[in-house]
Amino acid sequence: MTPLSKSLEELITDIYKDDKVSVPEYRTLRDDADRRMAAVIKEFGLHNNITAFQKSIDVAMQLLQTSVIDAKKAKLTDTGEAIVKDAVTAQVEYLRAGSQLALRLL
Repeated sequence: MTPLSKSLEELITDIYKDDKVSVPEYRTLRDDADRRMAAVIKEFGLHNNITAFQKSIDVAMQLLQTSVIDAKKAKLTDTGEAIVKDAVTAQVEYLRAGSQLALRLL
């Protein structure tokens, strides 16, 4: 696992302690991530790969949310729902694994 700041580690632990993420917890984590990114922008400026990455994460979250809404509207079978959940989870794990590999380079 990538080393985290104590404050981020505590926030994440608190959010996941009951294995459920509420909307307020999600918003808190999103806002905290934006605050941390503001520190990066202060250090490196606004136009760089890491700010582009932040924007891509925002887009990915929007796409994830609309994809789930679309799947819900499609009234999937239990099997279809399981297939969607499995595929989305695989994509998220792909991002997590890639981030761990990339952050080892720092």
